[in-house]
Amino acid sequence: MMNPTSPERVRQDCRLIGQTLLKLALPRLLIRAVVLVVAAIVWLLVASWLLDFGRSLSFDSLQALGQQTSDFLARINPYVWWGVVVIWTLIVFFIVRAWVGSDIAAARARPVPSADLATLASQLSDEVLSVLRWVWGSRDEPFTVGDLRQALAELRHSRIGKMDLVRQQGDILEGRAARQQPAGGPSQAQPPIVPPSSQATAQPDARPAGTRIEPNL
Repeated sequence: MMNPTSPERVRQDCRLIGQTLLKLALPRLLIRAVVLVVAAIVWLLVASWLLDFGRSLSFDSLQALGQQTSDFLARINPYVWWGVVVIWTLIVFFIVRAWVGSDIAAARARPVPSADLATLASQLSDEVLSVLRWVWGSRDEPFTVGDLRQALAELRHSRIGKMDLVRQQGDILEGRAARQQPAGGPSQAQPPIVPPSSQATAQPDARPAGTRIEPNL
């Protein structure tokens, strides 16, 4: 039986997470593939039409501008239309890239179905589940496909070992703070020290009865 923290068990859990991600992402992957194929076909058809249209142009009607001008336009004509094809290619590329980026973001924000998450969690070790909880963070939002993908990346970069090291360092620092606190608890408040000058109070001079007191003139 494998140790839950062994590399073999972690790799097995990574494979399970990867299979779950593939299952959840497969419909979107098929849609992206179809869109990319359609975009490539449209680009190819339009590019072929532009090149054929450029080759079909004739400059014989521009003989009034001179034979040199007509020959010059005929020479540069293919390059002009190849430039148009390049511009068309850039337009298609940026449109497709923007759509793919937005589709990936939407797929990452999709919540993981509770049934799939329960099935996956029942097969994972406690250490891997702790990484999934760590990735989820504050849990203000549902657990998403992006969270599951991030958990897989963290597992491949030794997140379990890092979390264990954090716990060890926390225990060390907390233990040091406890040792710095006095064993007898908080010290009792000492009574304030009264200066000797304030302890002496003005007492009347003790004089024998019947003694006459001379006034000071």
